[in-house]
Amino acid sequence: MLTPRFKLAQDENRVYITVHAPYTNIGETEIDVDGENVLFVSAPYFLRLRLPGRIVENDLSKGSYCCDSGDFKLVFEKETPGEHFENLDMITSLLAPRDIPDINPNLVEMLEEDGVTIEQEDSEDDDGDDAILGCQYPFGFANSILTEFKEIGTEFPQIFELRVPELVPVNKRNTLREQYEEHKFSSDHYLADYFDKELLAPYLNATMAWVSPDFDQNIDFTEEEVSILKELPNKHYILTKAKCGQVFYGLIDILFGYCYDKRTTLNDSNVESSWTINKLSATLSWFCVFNDMKEVLIACYRRALSYPIFRNFDLCNKIKNDLASLLRKGKKFVIKCVISIYQMFNLSNDARYILNQLYIKDYLIFLQKCRAEKFEELGNNIANINITKNDLSLEIVELEVAAVMVQQEESQIMENEMAVQMASMSLLPGLKKLSDFIIDDDSDSSDSSSSDSSSDSSDDTSDLDSDDEPS
Repeated sequence: MLTPRFKLAQDENRVYITVHAPYTNIGETEIDVDGENVLFVSAPYFLRLRLPGRIVENDLSKGSYCCDSGDFKLVFEKETPGEHFENLDMITSLLAPRDIPDINPNLVEMLEEDGVTIEQEDSEDDDGDDAILGCQYPFGFANSILTEFKEIGTEFPQIFELRVPELVPVNKRNTLREQYEEHKFSSDHYLADYFDKELLAPYLNATMAWVSPDFDQNIDFTEEEVSILKELPNKHYILTKAKCGQVFYGLIDILFGYCYDKRTTLNDSNVESSWTINKLSATLSWFCVFNDMKEVLIACYRRALSYPIFRNFDLCNKIKNDLASLLRKGKKFVIKCVISIYQMFNLSNDARYILNQLYIKDYLIFLQKCRAEKFEELGNNIANINITKNDLSLEIVELEVAAVMVQQEESQIMENEMAVQMASMSLLPGLKKLSDFIIDDDSDSSDSSSSDSSSDSSDDTSDLDSDDEPS
């Protein structure tokens, strides 16, 4: 059975459901409403929804079918008039979820939306290695994968820098990553971009689409985006508070690469964009987890100065601001950006669809279940954090100082060489040297006398010629 495309809307007293089910047999269509549950069956389509509020099927309910568009349009009354149904545009969250496992209610705290359970943690800190099976360490979204993939980094070396994540403890991966980044960091490349202001000017001055005055604040999913979301399973996540935080920090890590791509392509992503996002994310390249916002931003800066074509600290600061403004656009826009990443990875020639299986699909499901206020909170947190060059532990301050000193020395040497060349420069042929124009004191008087006589003679002749013209 196929899951049809659908859309929901509401007013104060009604819920409007549009189901796109072309080429179906209307006579065999079945629609059933039971509180928050809605069932639509019309071969070959099957749709079961669980709404965030209760509706009723009564004499005021209506339904119609448009043959041209293939859309069923259904109208139902709210059981409680005036009630506002949250997240009617979160497509995956509306699909009836799988059965939720038995949970001790004394150990859990439910979030505002259904689908995510936060467990109360033990007094000991969660180091990320609490789930180990036969010396196999977890990875993937929320460190939830243990045995599904073996030696995945070896199989996809163009995607992962950590070859065997199942053999490396989670809390050791960041240390290994930093050591590898120090090896990859190129001082020559960094300094070239540091001094070439003209090259980076267009990217430093660019305006991101989501902060442009032309940006449409009425964000809505396209039909293609709805098609992706409706195919995702509606999972229920049980996370500790620490792991829930790690999931959000992983999102920041991934979206930083997305913002880098948008700024350095001037909002026009290309075939290299999937590589950029993959490579700049320590989550996607190293299966890393983070426990602090500054920690994840430092990792983003380090990778942005070690791998892509433009490696500039000021550019990193611009991207951090882009990321903060992106998150402030709200949950729906963040999901649209993650869908864009999902599509890039699916179209990548380097099998990056595997990243969708490990991370991105779960992020698309998880984000739909999060509190809308969480994204504003993340954006404000990022905006309030200042990353310095010393924070990166790449010795770029010392590198810049040394480079400026060398540049000044080279400039002084060039000036000295030019002065020497000017002093020893020979004049053009035919011109006399300066010494030829120096007049001796002894000959000065005779020359002057001669010159005076000549001048007098000339003056006399001139007077004669002018006054005594022949008649």
